[in-house]
Amino acid sequence: MKAPLSISIITFCVAFNLFCSAIAHELHLSNGDVLNGKIIRLQDNKLIFKTSYAGEISVSWTEVTNLVAEDPIKVILNDGTVLEGYSKRSSTNMMRIETDKLESPADFELSRVAAINPAKKPVVKITARTNVGITQERGNTDTDSLRLDGDFRARTEKSRYSLGGELNTEKVGGDKTVENWLAFGKYDYFFIPKWFGYATTLFEHDEFADLDLRSTLGAGVGYQFFESDLLNLSVSGGPAWVNEDFIEADDDDYFAGQWIINYDQFFFDSFVQLFHRQTGFIESSDSDRWLIKTRQGLRFPIYKGFTTTVQYNYDYDNDPSPEADEKWDSKLMFLLGWQFEN
Repeated sequence: MKAPLSISIITFCVAFNLFCSAIAHELHLSNGDVLNGKIIRLQDNKLIFKTSYAGEISVSWTEVTNLVAEDPIKVILNDGTVLEGYSKRSSTNMMRIETDKLESPADFELSRVAAINPAKKPVVKITARTNVGITQERGNTDTDSLRLDGDFRARTEKSRYSLGGELNTEKVGGDKTVENWLAFGKYDYFFIPKWFGYATTLFEHDEFADLDLRSTLGAGVGYQFFESDLLNLSVSGGPAWVNEDFIEADDDDYFAGQWIINYDQFFFDSFVQLFHRQTGFIESSDSDRWLIKTRQGLRFPIYKGFTTTVQYNYDYDNDPSPEADEKWDSKLMFLLGWQFEN
């Protein structure tokens, strides 16, 4: 009784191993190596491949010369074409997909592949970030300063919602030397994948620029050049209305043209992120009157959402209140932050 049972177990193990081998995926690399395992996914030019001896490994897609998959995979090309089928052995730097939906196999260059088995995206993609910078000096100079900022973004297939704000305070020897804040909101609606319409609002206060409240409302169109976890770039513009309430000077309001630039990109295998945000206004009746606000810097992910940031802010108003000391403000900051993405 034991012998047939042992034979059955051995037969099952052999059959299971043969089955696993039959569906094993082959990964051919430019250096001549051939890896056996299973394709997990290709996303952002990184192929995640699981082997029995090294677990999941990440391979640059440019190093792949051939790919064989004996069970179905989902392939998305750069032009949006979606193919589901078996990846058969093909020429170097080529890929062949066989599927019942096509009369003949689909052959294409590996460079045309944008994704394989992409991870399912959440219905709402949420990104949230906050930073804080605190300085306290005692001795020959008593200085206390505080910097807080944060932003929240929610992205659906057609809509993107953005909210954020900043707060800066500083006291030297007990006397206030900096007191300003801003808050913004923006809504983008995507007519097609790249083009969108937007509506935006911006509120600012700066006691030492004699600005009690500047309120801005704007709307227009924009173009999303890139949108991914590694690279984002959008440019938008349109008409805006600017209302300025000053503390001492006479209040003012005017119509203007507005532009908005949002850019961020990871480098060195996501070691550092470069970012630049710019909002500008040019008065429609007087092109010599304009405002520019920029936020740029380097963000370094540390651990489990914690980040450090080196940021440089530069704001310019070529027609400020007569009570303001300067036309420009600049600040270099070192910040500790936390960010969340689902």
